[in-house]
Amino acid sequence: MPLVGRHLSPRDLRARAQAVAAAGFTGLGFTIHDLAAAAPTYPLADVKRICEDLGLVHLEVELLENWWTTGGRREESDRVRASLLDAAEVLDARQIKIAPEVDVVEGVVPPLTDVAHWAAELHQLAGQAADVGTRVALEPLPFSNIADFRLAAELVAAADHPAAGLVVDIWHLERGPSTLADLARIPGEKVFVVELNDAPEPQSTNLFHDTINHRVQCGTGTFDLEGFVETLQSIGFAGPWGVEIISDEQRQRPLQEAMDDTYRCTMALFDNVTVVTDPQRL
Repeated sequence: MPLVGRHLSPRDLRARAQAVAAAGFTGLGFTIHDLAAAAPTYPLADVKRICEDLGLVHLEVELLENWWTTGGRREESDRVRASLLDAAEVLDARQIKIAPEVDVVEGVVPPLTDVAHWAAELHQLAGQAADVGTRVALEPLPFSNIADFRLAAELVAAADHPAAGLVVDIWHLERGPSTLADLARIPGEKVFVVELNDAPEPQSTNLFHDTINHRVQCGTGTFDLEGFVETLQSIGFAGPWGVEIISDEQRQRPLQEAMDDTYRCTMALFDNVTVVTDPQRL
């Protein structure tokens, strides 16, 4: 469960990688907490070899928070930043995922206003990522100060660095203020990460609770996945296509069964869209 202090998988790292590869995927993501916990058994160099041996070539690491701020939160963020940059370099990761502000003030998350400051911080962070051969990808969240994908794209443009881009997760698009028409206006080269999933009608008024507990397999919910994929293809995104099914039900399933079902449902999606290029698989 992606909660504070709990960014850890109960599954052995090698077993997870094997299940992912056996299902047909060619990529895998890790949290920095997970890599740190696994380090006594699987140092980063070993993780890299495991993934290479299994054909998992699309790797990513996450999550950097509070990268824009100061004080104690920034000190901790900078420690995490150093770890993420080191992991990304050793693993040859495609990107590091970074988060917007999600802290609630008087019941709401104030919208982003200081774009210039955030853009400067993002430019610096992207430069550090580029120095180790990777990129940073900002994920707009409907319960954050960057809920609108248009605002996120404006921030990335203001940062003005080739190693700064976006995570486009269909859950956050569907539950936020943006539309497919908004997505169609984002430069395709700035979409670094795509995350596919589905969901039923909202199960909770708490968006964070809903997003970590009630996602379902692609094609079994209410999202316009075909329109989403076709829109991304129209702006030039060709892959790899990521999958992120976060849910109580998924967490309880046998690992290989869950991976096999996820792969089957996700690839079936591409049978129903006009595929511009063969989908690269994550």
